[in-house]
Amino acid sequence: AAYAEAKLRDIGYFTLVNGYKRLLRDPSTGKYRADSSFSDLVALYEFDSSLRELFSHSLSYVERKMRSVVSYSFCDKHGEAQCAYLDPANYSTSKKHAKGIARLTQLLDALANRNTDHGYLVHYRTNHGNVPLWVLVNATTFGQISKMYSFLAPSEKSAVSRQFSFANEKKLEQFLKVLVLFRNVCAHGERLLTHTTHSVIPDTNLH
Repeated sequence: AAYAEAKLRDIGYFTLVNGYKRLLRDPSTGKYRADSSFSDLVALYEFDSSLRELFSHSLSYVERKMRSVVSYSFCDKHGEAQCAYLDPANYSTSKKHAKGIARLTQLLDALANRNTDHGYLVHYRTNHGNVPLWVLVNATTFGQISKMYSFLAPSEKSAVSRQFSFANEKKLEQFLKVLVLFRNVCAHGERLLTHTTHSVIPDTNLH
């Protein structure tokens, strides 16, 4: 009893019990299997924690590479002045992207011109009067940089996707949507074990 009380206090009832009880129940009756125990819930939680750490470690490499190749490809075409990435005209001309591009450039503008949480942004803003994209992307989230990729002009999307041998422009965009969802699960400490997504992912030889 003391063990269970301590674990519930440390982890929380909802996270531990609601998060993993389904894995210990008989799907036909909804009742716990006879051989299940509270320590099994804890073991599942601890296994899932290790799984999240493993995923987070691998996803961090993808996130880092995306920041690098997106900023390089954009700057290679438009230069390093911050006015370039703040100009919606330098992104996709597709009408379906117009609102998303407007939101993205507003977010980038706030980071470049007003954010004070990141010392390097303040340094470039104060000393150079310009925050290059290759600096700014370090303050963006995986979701934001993935959105930026989806809004790039076709030639720049192609330049980015060529850095990933397993995917063309469209497939890379599909992969990123899924990876961002799983990255958020890991970052928020949600259950990764048995997590699914309805976002489409291409069938490739990676499977």
